[in-house]
Amino acid sequence: MPLSALVTGGTGFVGRHLVSALREAGWRVATLDRHAPADHVGDLGTMPLRALRADVVFHLAGFSNPAASIEAAAEAYAANATATSRLVREVRAGRFVLASTCQVYPYSPRPVTESATPRPGSPYAASKLCGEALALASGRDVVILRPFNHTGPGQVADYICPFIARQVARAEAGGSRTVSVKNRSPRLDLFDVRDMARAYLAAAERGRRGTVYNVGTGRPVSIGDILDVLVSLSRVPLRVQARRGPETVLSGDSSLFRSHTGWRPRLPLRRTLSDLLTHERMLK
Repeated sequence: MPLSALVTGGTGFVGRHLVSALREAGWRVATLDRHAPADHVGDLGTMPLRALRADVVFHLAGFSNPAASIEAAAEAYAANATATSRLVREVRAGRFVLASTCQVYPYSPRPVTESATPRPGSPYAASKLCGEALALASGRDVVILRPFNHTGPGQVADYICPFIARQVARAEAGGSRTVSVKNRSPRLDLFDVRDMARAYLAAAERGRRGTVYNVGTGRPVSIGDILDVLVSLSRVPLRVQARRGPETVLSGDSSLFRSHTGWRPRLPLRRTLSDLLTHERMLK
């Protein structure tokens, strides 16, 4: 009999890719989100949860904007800590796979392991770390993933890769031929959202109860490198405006997750960025 899954945030960027991956693998999937067309529509902080059941709950919903959390710390905590605790304690499920964040770590010149001391730099990151602790304290079967940067088709332009891809697509459609970024120097541990969806599935099937895992490549790339790839894929000549600024690095050592689940990213970055640009072209 196929396993059942409940995906919170199932209509969001990562959630949509995860739902597709689960269904392709033969799972029965229900979604929960604040907005239709989810199967269960409501706010995790207030909606009834005790009647919900699944073999595995994939918890992706939450407050996801680090910059906005500075002025909305209470909202971030309510969504990422309080609601997570309520979900884990009230939904009937065999396992909970929770989405945390790499931002619980400080910048580091070397890939960080799960044993690194957390140092959240925003209310968003702090609320995610609190959510981890509350989930682990529940006594339920919980697996926590700390994903590093992932991108791909459907990501909103608040993030750097679609921000650049949208500029390229607009230039191709007759807009400004100048593509700009504020700082080309920061380096990101970046991989494909479809590989992230596979990571959630691997965590459900082979992750170990009560374990926190990094999910990343360990091979950071600069924003300048991302810019160069997207510009090279353009169908029209482009001018580039990109300053060099402070170089920050945050990258993850995912050897623990790989050893327990066998997961590793499959899609090369150029393919990811090409698919992202194709998606942005379709929006024009």
